[in-house]
Amino acid sequence: MATDDHGRFAPELRAAIKRSGLTLTVISQRLRARNRPVSVATLSNWQSGRSLPGGDQSLGVVAALEELLGRPPDSLAELVGGPRLQGRAVQEMSFVGRPSSREVFQEALEELGFASAQQYAHERVIQQLAIIDSTQSVQRFEHRMTVRALESGTCRLPAVHVLGQNEPNIAPRYIATEGCTIRRRVAWPRRRAYGVEFLLDGRLDAGQVATFAYRVEMHASATDVTGSMYSVPRPANDVLLEVEFRGPRRPLDCERYRRTDAGETVSSLRLDHRDRLQISEARFGPGTFGLRWSWGADDGFDDDFDDLY
Repeated sequence: MATDDHGRFAPELRAAIKRSGLTLTVISQRLRARNRPVSVATLSNWQSGRSLPGGDQSLGVVAALEELLGRPPDSLAELVGGPRLQGRAVQEMSFVGRPSSREVFQEALEELGFASAQQYAHERVIQQLAIIDSTQSVQRFEHRMTVRALESGTCRLPAVHVLGQNEPNIAPRYIATEGCTIRRRVAWPRRRAYGVEFLLDGRLDAGQVATFAYRVEMHASATDVTGSMYSVPRPANDVLLEVEFRGPRRPLDCERYRRTDAGETVSSLRLDHRDRLQISEARFGPGTFGLRWSWGADDGFDDDFDDLY
């Protein structure tokens, strides 16, 4: 690694932080929520150039920073020097619809018979409501879809989840609630990957539309879940995502996440008077759209982590 790359790390980090609009305190809190604790003082030293990250643990924090600040993978790590990040050493968050391991996710799709986007029905209208209840050990995700058949015959859609390392490795329960049935399944406990193939009821002619609904029940505590995402392989007319928080706990920081071929954007959100987050977008895709949040320093994290750096 060239010496001038070392000198670029601080200004690149400083510019990314400025673009994000986040304070160092908020960044420290969100990194802690991702199990990548780092103190505000250390972040200040890094962005001012007084010190550089060093060691595997610090490089894991850099990987988490890249994700949090919307930077491409390894774009900051390459400027640090020393060992290259292997396998993106950052805790993957829990979500619905978006893979925590793209390779495993893609292999699960292929196992279900979805090797290409042409094998999906066209998702036209997507509604997803997550019920995150801190008094329960099961979290619910309700889905309602309107799809258009791309060819005559039976319409199919997959649902695949790759569980995060902090989530209980228990297969989600997939329930067809309206207009569909479940056929093929994937259950790979060693790879923490699970999924099903939904078949819409009846036969559709090419161009016809149909509505169906299903539920996913995740065996996890509320604080294990830090996001609700949905990915689409082609443009959807409307996407509506909502998260309702029940029970005594509320998230500390909430944000809207959007990723397309043009890049990633993140913006802050607040809970409404119903303790809900809601985002919607017309003509979105292909890409990933969703909500993320953290539970704060008091939700299962030790204050002594501030002294690690």
